[in-house]
Amino acid sequence: MQIASTKENLGFSESSTGGHMGRSMMFLEMSTLVRSLSLAITKDELSKAIIDENILGKPTLSSRHESFIRLVQLYGMDPSRALFRVLWVLGHADPDSLPQLCLICAYARDPQLRHSFGLIQSLRLGEVLIRAAMEQHLENGFPGRFSKATKASMARNVNTTWTFGGHLVGKVKKTKGIPEPRPVSAAYAMFVGYLTGLRGERLLDSAYAALVSANRSQLQAALALASARGLLSLKQAAGVVEFDFSNLLTPQEEESVSESN
Repeated sequence: MQIASTKENLGFSESSTGGHMGRSMMFLEMSTLVRSLSLAITKDELSKAIIDENILGKPTLSSRHESFIRLVQLYGMDPSRALFRVLWVLGHADPDSLPQLCLICAYARDPQLRHSFGLIQSLRLGEVLIRAAMEQHLENGFPGRFSKATKASMARNVNTTWTFGGHLVGKVKKTKGIPEPRPVSAAYAMFVGYLTGLRGERLLDSAYAALVSANRSQLQAALALASARGLLSLKQAAGVVEFDFSNLLTPQEEESVSESN
């Protein structure tokens, strides 16, 4: 019997492929779930709501199953795991932060989405992203791995996700935009980076920080508000930055994160 790793226990995926193989980050579905379901919920109850009760309004039973499978690939959909549980809690606390919350969680679990961020970051503000460029970027990152049709589909999916997350603008013609951090999404970005082992200044300079803000001072302002709201504990003195997320972690998770670092 294979023992799950610390990262898997926290809700990360160690699969070599992610949910963007078949869908974008399914923001509309996640928004429906957060709006319609209670804060206290289990993975089995989420499954029942999606498959048995058809809360997402899918046309067939097979499409309900497919939606649940894709959502699990993207988010884990398990409130007993820190990565999804905190997304769920924060999404209920501030639904307007949900696009960035979903982006952060999907990014943490999907290697193809993570790789695609390199191209997104290389664009200048207002620059047009040609889908063929994303297809080639994915090929460069995963040479010979995917068929032409799969790369085209994956490029569409990741571009849609980056649009929901504020990094791209436009429906058909996609241009580079700049995301604006909200206190809740900024806190979650730092939290997820913290789970991966990042600490202090490294968190502020990480890809997780870049997911929600391209501006360091803007990010720190959002984090100061998050700290004032009790979402995290942030201390800055003499050039040293310390984050404390113990209020978002169970004692077992806190011990696991500490031991793995």
